[in-house]
Amino acid sequence: MDLFNKAAKAAREVGNSVVSMGNAISGVSKEQTELANLKIQKSVVERKMEGQYAEIGKKYIAYVSNTSNTSPFDVQEVLDAMQPNLEKIAEIDAQIAEKERVIKENNAERDRKRAQEQYEAEKRKLDRAKELDVITEAEYDEKLAAAQKKLDNFELLRRVEMQYDMDIITREEYEEKIRSILQ
Repeated sequence: MDLFNKAAKAAREVGNSVVSMGNAISGVSKEQTELANLKIQKSVVERKMEGQYAEIGKKYIAYVSNTSNTSPFDVQEVLDAMQPNLEKIAEIDAQIAEKERVIKENNAERDRKRAQEQYEAEKRKLDRAKELDVITEAEYDEKLAAAQKKLDNFELLRRVEMQYDMDIITREEYEEKIRSILQ
């Protein structure tokens, strides 16, 4: 096994250990673990290529310092050696993009489920309050309609929250958008 493979294996093992500990602590999903492993693999391949980039730089410096040299600046053999690594990075990047998409979908589904559970909890609370004559039928209908509207507009509300979290909108804009959605 060459030095690169040993280094890649060691990096994966360290990464797996770190990810495993993180999983135990925070309940990270399988996809997030796989995403972390892919990023480690990409990093290892990129580190391997640093020597090849340095070789191109050396050849360029030699070429520039010997401008009287009539031979063209040729790094094709280095580029040829780099090609498998470049392809591997492109493959890893595609896998990373897919994992990120799956994680995003899982997070959205989890948030939708949480919104549904919040609606159901609110409905149970309102049902109980109505049974105990704590609220009137009109109050019950109004509050249940507001909870239903929040559930129905879950995606819009989520996007507005993401805009605020990303500092795209101010707190005032956030509050105004939320109010307009829920009216």
